Amino acid sequence: MPQDVDFRIPIPGRQSPDHVRADAEQLAWPRSLGLITTEAAAERHLRGGYADLASRFYPHTSGTDLDLGVDLMSWFFLFDDLFDGPRGENPEETKQLTDAVAAALDGPLPDSAPLIAHGFADVWRRSCEGMSPAWQARSARHWRNYFTGYVDEAESRFWNTPYESAAQYLAVRRATIGVQPTVDLAESTGHFEVPQRVFDSAVLSAMLTIAIDTNLILNDIASLEKEEARGEQNNMVMILRREHGWAKGRAIAHLQDEIRARMEQFELLESCLTKVCDIYGLGAAEREAVERYRTDAVRTVIRGSYDWHRSSGRYDAEFAVAAGTQGYLEELGSTR
Repeated sequence: MPQDVDFRIPIPGRQSPDHVRADAEQLAWPRSLGLITTEAAAERHLRGGYADLASRFYPHTSGTDLDLGVDLMSWFFLFDDLFDGPRGENPEETKQLTDAVAAALDGPLPDSAPLIAHGFADVWRRSCEGMSPAWQARSARHWRNYFTGYVDEAESRFWNTPYESAAQYLAVRRATIGVQPTVDLAESTGHFEVPQRVFDSAVLSAMLTIAIDTNLILNDIASLEKEEARGEQNNMVMILRREHGWAKGRAIAHLQDEIRARMEQFELLESCLTKVCDIYGLGAAEREAVERYRTDAVRTVIRGSYDWHRSSGRYDAEFAVAAGTQGYLEELGSTR
């Protein structure tokens, strides 16, 4: 993210005390599954700082719980990179791959499934350990929305019909930014669950939406130069410029205001949580779960995203695909 674009995030930064170990060991999982096999791919992956991101998203974790978060972040970005080329402009190819990955939500995958699908299956299996059927159904629903969003984006590129308004874009991007399953994992790695009836409440839903919107705005500003260079038209800054006729600086300033407004709304929603727990008649353990969801899931995904975007090398000009790596990435989406 450009250092001169500042956002006021009134949430203290946190990081897992186990982050140094996790950072040193982050390549073990993708290498064990064949998701990273070359030094060029490993070097490129490390520049993204995905273990750092996980340690900020899940600062309450350590050991195998933090490792699960790191592996999810590694998987997320390896998967996302598969759609930077021709596949991301072809709805049929995109759906073929997303369907192959989403099949892991329904049961064991065939050996012939793409490598990236087997990687997801491993993360999904570990995520579900110890979690209730209700949590698994909710998280699976979020994952399906995430995969469907990639097909919607590919349709837009294929027909050369960029989104005309911020509202239209948000409807799709809120899924593909991947925040919902990321927040779900905070419950799994933290060994707690928010009761479903409260999770669906207006207050918690609004808090999660603010976390999603904040993440996607930060990501769109961080990736703006990269996406401009490759001709991408679906970025919040670009859409605001088309929609309102604004200059780039005006569009970015508007998004800074949007995040400030969302942070004020978030603080107001936090102040309502005790009353929400009263209305739903929650017991002590359920109230603790709601509080942990606030502190160890939604807050951390907001602040963690901000800190990571300012330090990650993923959006640097030097983060071009290393020689030979793009072909390797394509192999991840191919059958064995």
